[in-house]
Amino acid sequence: MKVIYIYLLLLLVCKFLFVKSSCSLKVGKIECENEFETFLLYNETVVTVKMDTNGGKYYFNALEFPYKNLLCDLNILIKFTPEIPSFPNIPTTGGEFGFTFNFPCDYKQKVKNIQIDKTILSPSFDTSKNQFVTYLDPGCGPFNISRNGIQILSTTYETGAIPNAPILDDDKGILTIQGSNLYNTSIKIYSNNIVKDTNPIGALDASHSSVTFSAEEFLTPNNWTIEVSICGSFYKSYSFPYLPKLDKMEGVLNDNGGNMVFTGKHLRPKHNVTGTFGNKTIECLTSNSSKSITCTIPSRKNYGFLGYDIPVTITIDGEYKSNTIKISYDLPLIQSVSQRGNSQIFDVTGVYFSGVKNMTVITGKNMKTDIIQKKTATLEEPGFFIKNNYTIFIFLPNNTQPGFMNLVVGDGGSETFTSPRYNFKITPTITAGQTFNSTTSGNDLEIKGIFMRTVDSDGRDVPLTVNSGSGGLVCNPLKDGDGLLFTCVLGPGFGSSHTMNVYYNLIPIGSFTVSYNPPYLGTSEQEKDGTIKMNGKDLGESVKDSIMTVVYSDGNTVNGTVIKSSHTSLIFRYPIGNRNTASYIFQLGDQKSNKAGPFTLKPIIENTDPAVPCGGGVVTINGHYFFNYTKDTTTITIGKVPCNISSISETTIECVIVPNLRSLSPYYTSGTKPLVISSSNPGSEKVYQLTPAGLNYKFAPPTITNTSAIDQTALITIYGTSFGDANLEILINDKPCTQPEINIHTYSSLTCNVTNYDEMKIYNYSNTKFNISISVDGQYFIADIFQFK
Repeated sequence: MKVIYIYLLLLLVCKFLFVKSSCSLKVGKIECENEFETFLLYNETVVTVKMDTNGGKYYFNALEFPYKNLLCDLNILIKFTPEIPSFPNIPTTGGEFGFTFNFPCDYKQKVKNIQIDKTILSPSFDTSKNQFVTYLDPGCGPFNISRNGIQILSTTYETGAIPNAPILDDDKGILTIQGSNLYNTSIKIYSNNIVKDTNPIGALDASHSSVTFSAEEFLTPNNWTIEVSICGSFYKSYSFPYLPKLDKMEGVLNDNGGNMVFTGKHLRPKHNVTGTFGNKTIECLTSNSSKSITCTIPSRKNYGFLGYDIPVTITIDGEYKSNTIKISYDLPLIQSVSQRGNSQIFDVTGVYFSGVKNMTVITGKNMKTDIIQKKTATLEEPGFFIKNNYTIFIFLPNNTQPGFMNLVVGDGGSETFTSPRYNFKITPTITAGQTFNSTTSGNDLEIKGIFMRTVDSDGRDVPLTVNSGSGGLVCNPLKDGDGLLFTCVLGPGFGSSHTMNVYYNLIPIGSFTVSYNPPYLGTSEQEKDGTIKMNGKDLGESVKDSIMTVVYSDGNTVNGTVIKSSHTSLIFRYPIGNRNTASYIFQLGDQKSNKAGPFTLKPIIENTDPAVPCGGGVVTINGHYFFNYTKDTTTITIGKVPCNISSISETTIECVIVPNLRSLSPYYTSGTKPLVISSSNPGSEKVYQLTPAGLNYKFAPPTITNTSAIDQTALITIYGTSFGDANLEILINDKPCTQPEINIHTYSSLTCNVTNYDEMKIYNYSNTKFNISISVDGQYFIADIFQFK
């Protein structure tokens, strides 16, 4: 074994002696003999690195050396100043830290010492991390790391932080501050007017995350302000308005009064405590606890007022006044009222019921009912029974309104006491099996039961709702009754056997059934647009749930299309391509109407379009129910002129008016004329056009587009359209133009004699407008023209 150690020592010595660079210091630069130099690093690693080249010489650049974190001084002359590029975050607790340490050793490969202020640091090499490590003492704030008086790094400990407000325990007189990096944390304590303590000593835990301060001032109430400093610098100010606070009285206050314990916060006095009880001053005992205090309460007789909700306050050291709480003597008090299911019996719970002589139920303004006491717990009529000191059973009249209860104790004289009233609720009970009928427009329904009230004694609405759930029906609003029924207003609907649920506070308490009346069909009317209007009752308002069935005499059926519906009428479109005599059955939801009819449809002319000029053309007649009309048996006349049928269907007829031949007819297709359709088929009837202006067809009116010059014979030619000769009249500046001659081939021009021509020649009218108007069979057109040369 000794031989092995000697061998290793010789190996290290050889390595140190024979691994040497050829570099030397020349004129401030490290010049080397070889392009590639070999270096021995601190971790005993040998590396070969290429040198920089300049002017045929080789130089070693230590600052760019890739292994400078392990490079020692090259020799006694070539020494490097250590570098620490950065340091990890340093908590105030200190500890061991790994860091990058460039040029860490001298030429003998001995680690260089560094120092913080006057403290020497001796870094060591951690082979597992291949990194230097050092230990730092706990501290705070900034510091410098140096070597031989030369600063190589300026850094700082982590900054202290307090994320949440400190916790002040006035029962123990301790302030606890929690956070991070709380090294050298101190406080200053202020009250309303003076500094109480400028530097209490804090106890810091090992992790520097908590520091506690104990101070006598914290034991008593005050408006404390605490300034916190970390590492000698002000951090934040915190307020602790620790004023006395009463929460409640412990135990029961009987009529005799006595010493009562009150619990709360910040109740420890420094000198004395006083209190008030109603309008009386009471004595309180000093205590060493901040959470409780004892005060002497007078008897109820000595107090001299009602024994409920008496305000209590305390004042500590004559300066710090508490909040107000209310206490009561041990008189009967209702704490809850609950109904037994849907019955008339209610369970009343509370305290001190043994002395109750009477109960009063308030059911409205100036309305109250006195309930008498019963000797047995079996209640079958209005009354109450005292079960024990904490429970009363009460049987209420079945029409009672939600309201208030209170208790009466005493002899009826000066010692009589009435407890505070208690607001109680009642759930109505719906009589089972109720059924109702209604029109489709809705109806008022009287719902029977007990406690059937929709408002309480103060006139506020009871939380009742009535609806059919997913069926969408509602019964609203509700109207109050006599307590044995209330009325709800059923909305519009249809169908049979709807279950209407009654809810109290959104909880179901009963139900009843509603059926709407089935639809009834009465009379029928034809609309000019071809639709059919049926009058009746309970026809509803839901088109999507409506079906109109057309029933023919042979029993065959086909459905029409309902397009509009109300409670008293509906409109449907008759099915196309069927017979014109049928009966009707209307179905709304799950209910069918009576069978109405039979009804026979009359043909209707809805419109004729387009209107043709006087020269003739195609007339399109749109209508409905031309069931019994055929081309061979049907004739059409407009005025006295026939219109030759070219096609005919159930809803459309097309016919042609030929051009006018004056020799054949002195009257022709101009102006407004009656249009008549007739047929020789059995069962067909004569049909007149239906228009808002009457039973007439309007042809295209005349128009004027241009005129010629007036020649020397006073003749003028007027151009336009639809110049018919029926009741033809032409006026130029309100004077007639006589002897009109129409071009019967086109009906687009005519000539006439200007009767005021001689008068017009007297004046210069070359730049004057003249009105020319033309009337053909009552239809007018007026044009502004210029006088031509």
